[in-house]
Amino acid sequence: MKKTNFVRHLGIILCLCLLLTSLTGCAWFSNEMKNIKGELIGNHFAIDFYDNFGNKVVTMEGEKVGMEANYVKSKSVDSEGTTSNNYELSSVITMTIDGNQVAQTGNTVIFAEDGIKKLEDFNLPSDITTNGEGTINIFDRNINKIKNLLGTPKVIVVCSQLGVPIAVYGGENVYWEIPDDLPKTTKLNVDGLALYIHRANYILLDSERIK
Repeated sequence: MKKTNFVRHLGIILCLCLLLTSLTGCAWFSNEMKNIKGELIGNHFAIDFYDNFGNKVVTMEGEKVGMEANYVKSKSVDSEGTTSNNYELSSVITMTIDGNQVAQTGNTVIFAEDGIKKLEDFNLPSDITTNGEGTINIFDRNINKIKNLLGTPKVIVVCSQLGVPIAVYGGENVYWEIPDDLPKTTKLNVDGLALYIHRANYILLDSERIK
């Protein structure tokens, strides 16, 4: 009886080893291992898609949102005729929104957590002066990094990739970063609420400069 169980367990282990070996050699497994995966952190998002002219294409909503940047496989040949496989970043991203898959490319996408308000009737001044303030650049840069960690009053002007204005957001306590696990995306925290901007032109300004 014990010998039979041993043979059965050994057979299962061998089958698993063969399965893992076959997966390792296939393009799907290699591609999945190279995907950049990111999760958007927040409670509930309104997800707006805009075309290059700033027109809203569609709005979706979700609580569990993630993005994947996909790679495509290509071949190259060196001077000796040896073929090798390369992986290039695809322009297509795959989103998972509450378990549903959405694939998209090219559009500007704004993920705004519930509670974030757009600034209505906002006009960005054509000229913004600084009056020669500041000290030494290297010192000011580090001060600004610390201020960003703490959160500062800022205005966020979001435009399409052709520069057409889409939306303006603002807050008294704003922090921003560029996540390494979210493709072509900037993450902001606006007064405790999450705002993600994907594939967009945007300007992030200190509020005091445009009052």
